[in-house]
Amino acid sequence: MQADASHGTPWWVRAEYATLAVAALLAFMEAREGVRGDHAVSRLATVYSLTQYGTWFIDNPDGTTPNPFEPNTIDKVMVRGIIADGVVRDGRIISSKPPLLPLLMTGEFWVLHQLAGWQLDDEDQRRTVLFIMTLSFVGGSYLLILLMFRKALAFAEISAWARVYLLAALAFGTQLWGFSGKMSNHVPAAAMLMLALYFAIGLAGGFLAPKPWRFALFGLSGALAAAFDLPMSIFVAAAGAALLIRFPRQTLLWVSAGAAIPLALHFAIMVHVTGSPLPVQMRKETYLFESSYWRHPMGIDALNEPKGTYLFHILLGRAGTFSLYPVLSLGIVAALRAVITRDSQWRRPQLLGLVCLTVLTAYYTLSTNNYGGESYGFRWFIGAMPILLLMAAPLVTTCRRPWQMIALALMLVVSLYSGWECAQTDWESGQEWTSRIFGPAYHQLTED
Repeated sequence: MQADASHGTPWWVRAEYATLAVAALLAFMEAREGVRGDHAVSRLATVYSLTQYGTWFIDNPDGTTPNPFEPNTIDKVMVRGIIADGVVRDGRIISSKPPLLPLLMTGEFWVLHQLAGWQLDDEDQRRTVLFIMTLSFVGGSYLLILLMFRKALAFAEISAWARVYLLAALAFGTQLWGFSGKMSNHVPAAAMLMLALYFAIGLAGGFLAPKPWRFALFGLSGALAAAFDLPMSIFVAAAGAALLIRFPRQTLLWVSAGAAIPLALHFAIMVHVTGSPLPVQMRKETYLFESSYWRHPMGIDALNEPKGTYLFHILLGRAGTFSLYPVLSLGIVAALRAVITRDSQWRRPQLLGLVCLTVLTAYYTLSTNNYGGESYGFRWFIGAMPILLLMAAPLVTTCRRPWQMIALALMLVVSLYSGWECAQTDWESGQEWTSRIFGPAYHQLTED
């Protein structure tokens, strides 16, 4: 795919740049919407408490001015007992969100406050602050995912049209577009995971020179991905194992060095605030304090479907990842083909990806019940979407027959429609076009 110097930049490079430019514009427009949903409010409650009270507890401490965000979020838990500092803290409220992203948001807010004097108590200033936070942490992560995905595709040496197809599919035919302007941990976690996988694929595949800084950056980004969104650690662990087999000494030394700071900070905060290194999501009792919403959840949060039914709707039904975004199914097809085709250099990564996706799906099926709550589609798969399209790359580039091209086009059209619909939807469940076929998940609760 060499460019003719007389014709300047190749067409596929121009198409990729155009895709990135449009994605940046869409992320900017999405971020302008302001405070939307508990995912933003819960984190802002932590930012407010850290800056106003110097504490991670978001309830009203010692009669001081109440935290204006705490009453407006259901994403909070109560920690009890003796904390690591030896002080008894019985019944204090904290955000249920992982701590590192709110900590980074606090740092950014401190800078904005120092430079412009902005306050979170002022509604107009708060809207501006959240716009900047969302644009930097979420919109910036969206673009980083696309950039690293584009660089990772270069390892596969696929055709020009396949590169453009897959990049456009990831940018606009997945949940990434719709969530690029919603404050949550999923897109930042996906960005860190994509950065880690770029280094892992490049190093393990011999495409990148095994320099210490690359191993350290894999460790840093992989640790941040796990700290932002713990289930994504399955992919980090698999990639780390591949590096360990190929480069045992460098992996043990430099990956550990890169991962040390974010992991130490994450666990230190968890132990200091909750008395345990475990995520509060693994300690259900923290959700069941007297005034907690989670004692008597409503709507989609109160679902109790059979696990087989839930699994079907996660994958193919009302919140179906592969029905809403059929381009992602190409990754599964490619991995299944790799089971019987043994001559592909990408066989092992594809099979490893399939195993990780199976474990992740089993985990969510057995441990959750509400499709990600008030959201469009199954948001907990966002981090896996770039991986599925990477797995699909060797397959897509071999599709040349007319019927194959038509199938790829139809898959992309459906995925683009779902991407657009996701971008139009706020934090609200049952808005997927698939829900108009299968029905909203919680009708059964209102009819009984």
